[in-house]
Amino acid sequence: MILDFDTMPAHDVAHFKGGEGHVTVRRYEDSRMGAAVRLTVPVGASIGLHTHTGNCELIYVLAGSGLCTDDGAEYPLSAGMCHYCPEGHSHGIRNTGAQPLELLAALPMVK
Repeated sequence: MILDFDTMPAHDVAHFKGGEGHVTVRRYEDSRMGAAVRLTVPVGASIGLHTHTGNCELIYVLAGSGLCTDDGAEYPLSAGMCHYCPEGHSHGIRNTGAQPLELLAALPMVK
């Protein structure tokens, strides 16, 4: 299967997961697997701190830079890096750079 995020509908979501500003979300969902999501976080915007229940999340940074809060600790993010949030753990991401932060996320369900 090929997922072409450029052809998927883009949804601007205000205060995504309780964050600041808005985030553009393109999402593919499969009830057997979970979800694959492409996120664009504008300069100064954020994905709010949230806890994963029933799934985990693997995020690959395609472009830009930011700051990840991972179970209370903060880590810089930049293009080429990967962040993993296991089920039951919390994270949030803020764009601290000068360009949009582009993320590709896989959210497999935990069984």
